[in-house]
Amino acid sequence: MGPIENLLSMIPGMGKQLKGVQVDEKEFSRIEAIINSMTPRERRNPHILNGSRKKRIALGSGTSVTHVNRLLKQYKEMKRMMKMFKGKKGKKGRFRGLPMPF
Repeated sequence: MGPIENLLSMIPGMGKQLKGVQVDEKEFSRIEAIINSMTPRERRNPHILNGSRKKRIALGSGTSVTHVNRLLKQYKEMKRMMKMFKGKKGKKGRFRGLPMPF
């Protein structure tokens, strides 16, 4: 498939904005390991993750609890951003201020 940078440049409307972005592919494998260490229920409902579950996930993925917390924080931020975009529909079903057509 090639480098992640090439894949990101293929996203409609985002190619120019993501040009020159450096992506750490090791981070993707770390994220994948963390997600694979979660149970299906935890993947569906990340809010149920408490300290002992995070510790188990960290041990299972070979990472630290800090990495698990960082991933959960990124997830919450992305979810919050998607909610903001969902409410900002303009004419003809397009998002205002975003170059991506829907």
